[in-house]
Formats: sequence, structure tokens, C-alpha cells
Amino acid sequence: MGVPGLSDADSMRGFVEEQGVGAFPHVDDQTAELWTRFGVTRQRTYVYINDDGSFEQAGYGSLFEDIEELLAK
Repeated sequence: MGVPGLSDADSMRGFVEEQGVGAFPHVDDQTAELWTRFGVTRQRTYVYINDDGSFEQAGYGSLFEDIEELLAK
């Protein structure tokens, strides 16, 4: 799920379209409520949420490398 923030709704929709990431849902977080809850401080952050609602890691690098590292644990 994408959680765009720090912009208005039209800009967020434009980002999703330009980046080609519309294949999964996005939640508008203009109030930064979700960003705050998961400790997100900048764009391109990945948060991995466990089945119990806890989260293990917020990464700033490559999504695929981060997933491979988590699966190797």
C-alpha cells in the first residue's frame, strides 16, 4: 500500500501516475497521521508490517533488497 503525503491530493495522484505505481492501493495521508505512527520522516520509506500489527523496519533504500534481507532472517 502506498501512503503519499506532504502534498495535495492532485499532486499525489500525479505522482502515482508518473511513477507507474497505480497497481496497488494508495491512502491519502495529508495529515501525516500514518507517517507519524510508523516513524516515516521522508519520501521513499518502506515499512514492513507484521500480521500482529507491529512493524520491523523502515528502510530508505531498495524495496527489493529490503524484502530479500527480511526474508533471509
